[in-house]
Amino acid sequence: MNATFHKPHLNANRSVPVGERRLSFFILSVLGIIALSIIALQTRFDPSTWRAQPADEIQPQPGAAVTQGLDASPVSGLQALSPPEAYDAASLSDKINGKAELYLSAGFERLENRRFRLSDHPEHWLEQFVYTMDDHASAFSVYSQQRRANARTLDLTVDAYQAANGIFLVQDRHYVEIIGSASSEAIVAKMTDLARAFVQAHPAAAAVKDERALFPETDRVTDSLSLTAANAFGFEPFDQIFSAKYRRGDRTAMAFLSRRASAAQAEELAEAYVAYLIDYGGQPVARPEAAPPFQVIAILDMYEIVFSQGELLGGVHEADDLDLALELAEALYRNASEASDAQ
Repeated sequence: MNATFHKPHLNANRSVPVGERRLSFFILSVLGIIALSIIALQTRFDPSTWRAQPADEIQPQPGAAVTQGLDASPVSGLQALSPPEAYDAASLSDKINGKAELYLSAGFERLENRRFRLSDHPEHWLEQFVYTMDDHASAFSVYSQQRRANARTLDLTVDAYQAANGIFLVQDRHYVEIIGSASSEAIVAKMTDLARAFVQAHPAAAAVKDERALFPETDRVTDSLSLTAANAFGFEPFDQIFSAKYRRGDRTAMAFLSRRASAAQAEELAEAYVAYLIDYGGQPVARPEAAPPFQVIAILDMYEIVFSQGELLGGVHEADDLDLALELAEALYRNASEASDAQ
């Protein structure tokens, strides 16, 4: 994790009217939504739009040698349809133009991929992509930031699912995608075999413990846990932020947690985020007397709650109901306190 950050600086020689600050924050929020929409469109993948290239159009790419075993198929009934390819940070955009920044900002090392055809059905093919990231958290970040709709959880790894004609999973510091030319039973079976062979060939180290276990389960939206590697909530110093969505009836909120390098850094970053919210029109709200020592900010008809507990920074983002925000923040703070005490 990045151990340093820059606090937002205010112009001490100018008193900015409240209305202007609120308008500025509204404009920044709209721009943030537009930016996130563009990223979502770039990273959203519809496997049904993939089409096979003729084999004679596929050319090997220059770069480092393949290291993840893609020089041969570990699954019977699959034949290589193209040479293995390898991409580093400098050449990644050649393969996934428009999506490269998502990977690069999360800690990308290399991409290796290869296409195979089914021996019994040579008109059908599948392609395996292996993204090697800095660590498990980096792999989970790119996995969670582009989770496909209508996903069906698989038991291949802790984080694995199938969506349409694609299988997606995290194993150790690898994020793997296997895309088929169709979603037929035969292709899905071979994709599953290839995924299982990769997992077996790349055993993970001891189970990775991270902030995900600390999120309350009550009212949590299924499969909404994600990790934002950089610039979470449009606040540049917020990196490595785990978050989860919550819904109770028509009320919604998002909880977030991030383990920082030290308790001092967690506290300082929490204060910087509160200052950022207030600078753009946020108004402090008194918390209940019995509530934990967190800060509540009302902004744009929503509520933000921010706290630090030991090395953990946490809170609630964009809650549309104060009672839900307070209840969620108290549960999150309690879990963070127990985790800090256990260390």
